[in-house]
Amino acid sequence: MNKRRFLTWMVAMSLASVAVIGVIEAQTMNNAPHETSSHRDLRKLSGQKIVIRVGDKAFTVELYDNDTAKDLVSRLPLTLNANNYPGYDEKIIRLPSALSMKGAPRGDEPEIPEVGYYAPGQWVALYYGPIGYWPGKVPLGRIHARVEQIHTIPDHTPVTLERATD
Repeated sequence: MNKRRFLTWMVAMSLASVAVIGVIEAQTMNNAPHETSSHRDLRKLSGQKIVIRVGDKAFTVELYDNDTAKDLVSRLPLTLNANNYPGYDEKIIRLPSALSMKGAPRGDEPEIPEVGYYAPGQWVALYYGPIGYWPGKVPLGRIHARVEQIHTIPDHTPVTLERATD
């Protein structure tokens, strides 16, 4: 093998190694051991409820007792659009401003079905399938809806989040 072919081969092997390492790091980050992914302490019910209205349907959400959920309630009512989050089993509702992250975990693995907050994207998410652990996620509440009901919310649909009146 001449010197030129050898150098070309070495560069190709180096680039392939970097690509493989990048894929492994990305997979490891999502599946890496983290502080407790279920955060039972953040899934204690507060006794407070909100309603998410989509067309003629209304879904009750029993909120968890955490500062992020309390901050959301303080901003209600809100009417915003729900959108599909491509590649993941969640509907997102982008907020006009960030919610409090006081006392929030570094990340979370949502339970299904559940409502959560994703700080980097500044949105409320309605989870209808497993998405794994993600940094910046905070559980907000337990939604009373079937997975199919959340899944079939059309893209760009107006939704209203309001305090429950029961």
